[in-house]
Amino acid sequence: MPSEPLRKHAKKPNYPKKANRTVRHKMFTFSKNERLCSKTLIERLYTSDYKTLTYPLSARWLFVENNDIPSQLQVLIVAPKKKLHHAVDRNRTKRILRECYRLRKSILINALQEANRSAVLSINYIDSRPAEFHKMEPVFDRLVNQLSKAFSQDIPSTQPGA
Repeated sequence: MPSEPLRKHAKKPNYPKKANRTVRHKMFTFSKNERLCSKTLIERLYTSDYKTLTYPLSARWLFVENNDIPSQLQVLIVAPKKKLHHAVDRNRTKRILRECYRLRKSILINALQEANRSAVLSINYIDSRPAEFHKMEPVFDRLVNQLSKAFSQDIPSTQPGA
């Protein structure tokens, strides 16, 4: 038996709080309001005629009113179970695509701002082998260039054929 009484945990030292915290630059984030979650918008998006293909990525977009979505561009990233059977492959592929988008989204947002538009975008991975980051970067660059050209073209903001 110990002769001295048990001490409580030692107190943590009081460090001064940081007064001048710098605000992180928001362009390199992928926040919740930039993710497309609305089922009605997703249904409208997949009936849209605006699409492009840069193998192994396919993209589909739809221009919407500025006040329909909380951000200027909302994105849905898809890695289908039909092509990638294992969940670990789907999750890794989606993580790689999100990272590629996060690093290049400023180009797309600038194109939308110049055209004074808002859009929803779906990026689908259509290969049956899992993605690799170093191979996806040049493909994503080509896709972003195609999308930025399409976003800045003078297309009516409603769906064609409607």
